[in-house]
This record gives sequence, structure tokens and C-alpha cells, in this order.
Amino acid sequence: FHCALQPERASDAPPSALMSLSRTSADMMAEAAARPGAKLAQTPDGLRLGEDFPFVCEVCLGPNPYLRMIKMPNARECKISGRPYTAFRWKPGTEARYKETIIAAEVAIAKNVCQVCLMDMEYNLPVAVRDKLMGSGSADRGVGGVQMPTSDVNKEWYWENQRKAMEEGTLQGFQELNSDQTKSVGASFEKLASLSRNSSSTPYYDRNLPKMCTFWVRQTCTRVVNNSCPYRPCCGIFRFPELASTHPEMLSKLVRKLHMDGAVSVMRDTTDEAEEIRETLRDSQRGSRNDAIKARYHGTKDDKLAQKYLERAQNMPELTPPEDEGVCSLWVGGLTPAIGKQDLHDAFYSFGEILEVKLMTERRCALVTFSLRKAAEEAATGLYRKLNIKGTQLKLWWAKSQQGKDNDEARKYGAA
Repeated sequence: FHCALQPERASDAPPSALMSLSRTSADMMAEAAARPGAKLAQTPDGLRLGEDFPFVCEVCLGPNPYLRMIKMPNARECKISGRPYTAFRWKPGTEARYKETIIAAEVAIAKNVCQVCLMDMEYNLPVAVRDKLMGSGSADRGVGGVQMPTSDVNKEWYWENQRKAMEEGTLQGFQELNSDQTKSVGASFEKLASLSRNSSSTPYYDRNLPKMCTFWVRQTCTRVVNNSCPYRPCCGIFRFPELASTHPEMLSKLVRKLHMDGAVSVMRDTTDEAEEIRETLRDSQRGSRNDAIKARYHGTKDDKLAQKYLERAQNMPELTPPEDEGVCSLWVGGLTPAIGKQDLHDAFYSFGEILEVKLMTERRCALVTFSLRKAAEEAATGLYRKLNIKGTQLKLWWAKSQQGKDNDEARKYGAA
């Protein structure tokens, strides 16, 4: 059964409701709420944030710079504050589902998250991951470390004040009030930047895909036969983010079968392998949506996606200086013929005096040697995972000490 959402009225901000999303105009409140460089969909000129345009990320907004957006004044209840707010609904792309804001603008700005996906605006990561690696925020605290209210009366008073501050343009976002804490992030910031999806040149638009057809997973979808089901994979979209990170082999088998046999045949497949795939997909759909929204916003341990990111962060190798204090050289890998000695010198010279830049063209790598150990350590800290020359992302590591080279030679001799 389908129930088409009927909006109360179209947004009366532009007469035709066809918004051209100008990338040059920036709303003052949006700038105060997000750091410079945050992937924030800028508010068109003359529109008020939260009332005429949502606080959303570019991923949820989609790749099309022109879209029709429906405004619904006070038509929804915020999933966090429980107060009515102005909701927005739009379709980000041809293969995407309709997206709708689920929390109020002032609630989203309070933690610098998107009103739709609840991901951090700057790093495009769950709140729990950002707070853990930045050492700021907690489930029971709001912006600036303020204790969040628990009673209904106090919640109403707190969020009403936040709403008034947003309308007056004085609302401070998460990033601004926590700016002092971000100065001492250290190595955790490198992990945060590495995990960030915003560092990729291609936005992760799979978040906008149609929802999974629960009837297809249960082998009871009747509309797939007539090609009238709008959900995955019945509609012909064979992409499954639910399996991509945890079950890549299973994902490969499922996509191959769908391309070869079609969605109808795969749905009717009763083999043990097909049943295992369906059970895995069913597991990904279980749970309360409201509880999942609260867990994502407050950054609790119940956010399964955040826990996966944190596990990846724990397993990331760190660039620790070698014990041998005489090592002042850094190894640079992944060089291209277009990168020369001068390019490497220009990338490293700001950290200290460079004694030598040794190119090893046949191995596509180089050694950069500093005169002081302190300069080498600062260069390693400043450029690790961020060394990019002429559009090429390069690898950076400490060079081996003489003792390490002797050990390698001894192993080779013993093997011979």
C-alpha cells in the first residue's frame, strides 16, 4: 500500500518554486554555524535559513543545481525537540527517492548536522565519530557543553530560545562554540580527516537511493512482476550500501545474479545462498527508526554506523617517529614523472632546512632529508595523509634507520 505525501502548500519564496542554488551567495547564519570549507548547501539570496531553505548538506541536496522544493510550514514534528517546524521535501535526482527534513533547523545547527541525514556538515560523518575524535560533546550535552534539558517544560523553553536566536541571527553553532577544543585534536584529527567522505571528489550519492523493498526481501513483492515497484532492487537499481562495507563478497554475488537473472528470478530463488543474502538484508532493516534518529543525533553507542567508523579509526596506522633520533629523512611514495625535485622541495621547505631530496625514479619514490629531527617530525605531522602535489595524492612515511636496513639485509642473507 502506498500513501502519497500531500504537502500543505508550495514554498512561496520564489514564485515558481524553481530554485537556482547560487554557489556565490552565503547566508550569515549558515556561515556562523559551519566551519569554512564545510559541505553546506548555501542559501539562495533573500531566503531565510530554516524558514525558506533547509540546513542541509550537498549530498542530500543532490547534484542538480536546479530543483523543485516543497515547503510545509509547521507541518512536521521534530524528532529531537518534539516541536513543530517548517519541513521541506524534494527529489535530489532521477534515481533518488524523495528526501524530507526530519529535525528542526535550530536543532540541526546546534550540532552542525544536516536536517535530513544527521551527518556532520564538515566531515560528513556521524556525530559519535566526530565527537569521539575531536574530544568534544556528549549524548547529554548540547552546544558549548551545556547540559541538555530532560523534562518536557525545560525542553520547550530551551528550544524556543534556540529558535529565537536563529531568527535574530545570533545562534552559535556547534563548531563555533567548540572552537577551543578543536585546537588540541592532534593525531585524532588526521583520522577524522581520513575518514571524512567530504575529502572525496565524488559525493556519496548512494545515500539518496530508493529504499529497500521489504516485500522483495520477504519474497512477496507482486509489483516487481509488472515493473511498477519504486523500491530497490525491483526498480532496476542494483546498488546495496547495506552490504558494501560489511559483506563485499555477498554484494558481488547478489549484483551478478540480478544482472543475469533479473529481480523476479532472484526473489523466487530458494537456495541457501539466496536465503542468507535476504536474511542479511533483513537484519539491516530491523530496529526502530525513531530510536535510530535519536542515537545518530546524540551520538550514542546505539548508532551502528558510527561504531563501524570508530573501529576503522582504531585500526588506522599512525605515523610515529622512529626511536633512532638520527633519522631525519622522510619517504615519499607514489610519484609520477611530472613531479620533480623542486616540487618536493617546495612542499617540504616550510618545515625547516632541507639537506637533500633524493629521487628514485625507477621505484617512483623519493627521500627528503632535513637538517634537524624536529623539522622532520613537524613535516611528518603536517603532511601525513595530506601530501598532494600536482593533483597526485602521495604517500608519506619515515625512512628506515641504519639498524632497520641492517636487519633487512640479515633476513635476506638468512633466507638465501
